[in-house]
Amino acid sequence: MNFLSHYFFDQSSDPYFNTGLVLPDLSRNFCKGHLDLNREFDSPAFIALKNGSITHLAKDKIFHQSEFFRNAQHEVSVLLDQQGQWPRKWFFNHVFTEIVLDRVLMDAHPQLCQSFYDDLKAVDANTVAHFLEVAGVQNHGVFAQRFLKFIEYQFIFDYEHNEKINLALSQLYRRVGIEYEWTTQDHALIQTHLPKIIGIIADQLDNLTKELKTA
Repeated sequence: MNFLSHYFFDQSSDPYFNTGLVLPDLSRNFCKGHLDLNREFDSPAFIALKNGSITHLAKDKIFHQSEFFRNAQHEVSVLLDQQGQWPRKWFFNHVFTEIVLDRVLMDAHPQLCQSFYDDLKAVDANTVAHFLEVAGVQNHGVFAQRFLKFIEYQFIFDYEHNEKINLALSQLYRRVGIEYEWTTQDHALIQTHLPKIIGIIADQLDNLTKELKTA
């Protein structure tokens, strides 16, 4: 799942737990680090960050094995694979499904994204960076600055605009090192089918909710 989906399905009243819900991805993106969650922590903030991170990993495993995810990726593949020229279509279908899921949640819950960023603002970035240090992340020193920029830019709001989803996809490809020059035809193809894909995922949202709750 993407950032907002983790927050939507498992958020609590504790902003440190809610930050933990996205921390495994933030740590990997900002520090190229993976958390050692087998360690014991004493402070309430660290315990909440650990529990949120554990929840993230558990729900990702359920999500990626879910019927919802398989069906949604299949629908994306049917609509886009034949005409799309971009490489690693399996990767595209995966991340595109997750981004559109965030978009569907934003459409259904207009205050969700702002609540997400408000919770991230409520934690101390240096405390989170210290947690990463204790959890064995080697490059933790760069985390606080990048975390604050992540909050400042609030890029997830871009998902509200169809055309900016194209930009998010191209930036993601660059970030993971996939070289590809996106064409006008690529963007037009995605935009043509995006409304239908949004509808497909919105129609299946209740099924995902059930799968995440019962698994």
